[in-house]
Amino acid sequence: MYKALAVLRTLYLLFIVGYTVRAMPIFTSVSNTFDEQYARCSSSLNLVLRAAWFAIAWIAFETAVGWFLATRARPTPTAPVPPQRETTRTSSP
Repeated sequence: MYKALAVLRTLYLLFIVGYTVRAMPIFTSVSNTFDEQYARCSSSLNLVLRAAWFAIAWIAFETAVGWFLATRARPTPTAPVPPQRETTRTSSP
């Protein structure tokens, strides 16, 4: 289960980084008007807010899974069975 969670964490990290980079307002040209600048910033802010809520949801999920794994009942380990000694029979003269 821990390996599956590690893979899920990695995939989510790649997703949230890509989503956030997509949301950042990186433009090669400067806006000509205030309305154009406002529209770009407004749409970027909306995407960044959504990315923040994705991150908050992930933290809540990680917390819930952590508590579940920490509080679940673990089977009690049994004492190991000592190995049986093999006796070799030799014929006595």
